[in-house]
Amino acid sequence: IREHSLLPIIVLSARSGEMDKVQALDQGANDYMTKPFSTDELLIRIRNTLKIYAQRADPNQRITRYVVKNLILCPETREVTVKNEKIELSQKEFDLLKYLIENKRLVLSRDTILEKVWGYDYYGDTNVVDVYIHSLRDKIDKRFNEKYIHTERGIGYVIRD
Repeated sequence: IREHSLLPIIVLSARSGEMDKVQALDQGANDYMTKPFSTDELLIRIRNTLKIYAQRADPNQRITRYVVKNLILCPETREVTVKNEKIELSQKEFDLLKYLIENKRLVLSRDTILEKVWGYDYYGDTNVVDVYIHSLRDKIDKRFNEKYIHTERGIGYVIRD
């Protein structure tokens, strides 16, 4: 968890050995409580840990940003900018762009995109992917005269730097 997040971690465990506690704290846990424990004590420890986290946390570190050339996508704020200009996208356009960027340099088939962006229960034709790709290209590629989304004929789509 520590490799991907700075969120506070409180370990609740039945293991009460000193080495168990040392190992958990050494690996990044903020606190360690052994069973049985009182709910009141747990709540106090949660409040204290969150206070410390809020004081130390840098708001800029908590925001994930995907960057491709001059395009920046922030999942938490659902904002997309190109050359510092905000781009208005629909929910599905945003989800599609995010999926493509998360899989940058991987050629993704229409079927894979449909499954991951529209979901397993989507019942329709794969050309809906083409329609949304066309829309994204109008809003991003053509507008800024820079190619972000590439077509691999007969295979699918890919975003490259």
